[in-house]
Amino acid sequence: MYTVDYSQNEAQSTHKQLIVLDLNGTLVYRQKRPNGSRVLIPRPGLQDFLDFATKNFAVMVWSSAQPASVLGMLDAGFGEHASQLVRVWDRRFCDLDGDYFGKSSSVKDLRRITDGFNLSHSVNRTAYKSYNGYTGVNTENPGQWQLEDIILIDDSESKAYLQKDNHIFISTFSGQTHDSELGVLQTYLQKYLDNKDSFPHLLDYIKGSSWLDYRKEATRVNDEEIEIEMSD
Repeated sequence: MYTVDYSQNEAQSTHKQLIVLDLNGTLVYRQKRPNGSRVLIPRPGLQDFLDFATKNFAVMVWSSAQPASVLGMLDAGFGEHASQLVRVWDRRFCDLDGDYFGKSSSVKDLRRITDGFNLSHSVNRTAYKSYNGYTGVNTENPGQWQLEDIILIDDSESKAYLQKDNHIFISTFSGQTHDSELGVLQTYLQKYLDNKDSFPHLLDYIKGSSWLDYRKEATRVNDEEIEIEMSD
């Protein structure tokens, strides 16, 4: 189970804006080998993006994978940034429509972050016989972030349907070498930081500056630059 005291990171964080990161398909890809084992492929630009995000925002991970898989992805993909997260939530914190160990659909309700939800509130809190005592939150101040200052970066629309306005939909990563999504996302969020005084909340920026439109334009420009390079 988790060995970092994330609750201490949360208690010490002074950032008012929280980024919630999905893992598989968003930041990493767990490629299956012929022998059944898996190798983790980080999305291009991951370390640069994590460096940017952890310096400018509070950052947590919320994955629908099981704890051991989440820990494996953090160890292999995040490096030193894993120790800078304010929370790490796994499948036990999701709202599932079926069996915990089955192929259930999962939903990430961001109100669980603002309302002080912790592992003791989860119907799946006893999925494992033991854990190291980490309940998923800093119990002294469990609701320090407002919903208006939280965004979820995830490649699944269904998992974010309860708070669509807070969702930054990122294309699914499946191991491709040429992928600029995280670089584009970083410039999009940097634009918010550069104009932060104009927006009372992070969500005001998200609503007023469409991520999908920004990504579409950035992709068009990038494709044109590639065509020019190939023609030279």
